[in-house]
Amino acid sequence: MRYFDLHCDTASVCYKNKIFPDDTSLAVSAANVAGFEEWYQCFAVFIPDNCTEPKTEYVAQINDFKGKLEKFNSVNPIFTLENALPIESLDFIDVLADDGIRAVTLTWNGENNIAGGAYTDTGLKPYGKEVIGKLNSKRIAVDLSHLNRKSFFEVAESAEIIFASHSCCDKTHRHKRNLTDEQLKVIKDRNGVVGICFYPEFLGTKYAFEGVWRHINHLLNIGLEENISIGSDFDGADMSNELDGVDKIPDLYSFLFERGLDNRLLNKIFFKNAYDFFKKF
Repeated sequence: MRYFDLHCDTASVCYKNKIFPDDTSLAVSAANVAGFEEWYQCFAVFIPDNCTEPKTEYVAQINDFKGKLEKFNSVNPIFTLENALPIESLDFIDVLADDGIRAVTLTWNGENNIAGGAYTDTGLKPYGKEVIGKLNSKRIAVDLSHLNRKSFFEVAESAEIIFASHSCCDKTHRHKRNLTDEQLKVIKDRNGVVGICFYPEFLGTKYAFEGVWRHINHLLNIGLEENISIGSDFDGADMSNELDGVDKIPDLYSFLFERGLDNRLLNKIFFKNAYDFFKKF
């Protein structure tokens, strides 16, 4: 099978724990590759809300992981930034572009100088509009995951390339981090993708395979067949044992096939929709 994952925190874990990508403690480990025919992985550089030197942290993390990637020659890496806190000036977006950053998640759970995260009520800030304008000019996608609903809609109006890297459906399980049908329709209408996150708190069940199925089924029912993708959040959240690493992905594929999703549709969900999205910019 082919696999495209829109979000993991493996790069940050490797940096924090001083380990290499073949460490078997990782959910996305070069030692546990499931033999994918083709594999694209978005590796997020994660900056926590309480980081006091975000630019320094960003530079250290991305340089560390790029230096370790020779241990991961089975994967096509795509770099993203989770939390735009390091963008203290618009010039830093040039640094991101030069580093090959393809997407930026504007906030984490809190508020930064750009917008408000899912656990705040703050909307898009004036500086945030400038940041989005510069991201647009650099053809860097804006990731709507982690935004609160006010920020989500205000950002979507300004950003040219939008998607949600790791989010689930609020209709299936009510949660501040999950997306309403209205939000999902915005992403669909703008030809973005939504990466289903495996975190049990967002799925609404510890039975991960069943939870993923329920959220995918809802997206299919509201017409998002061309927009469903995977955004595991591996190495960024505590997962159920059923789905706690990249080696479990073929088992999830088989489970969904047994639930009636054919290979054509599963190829869209596990690979083609995300691949086609990133191919556009």
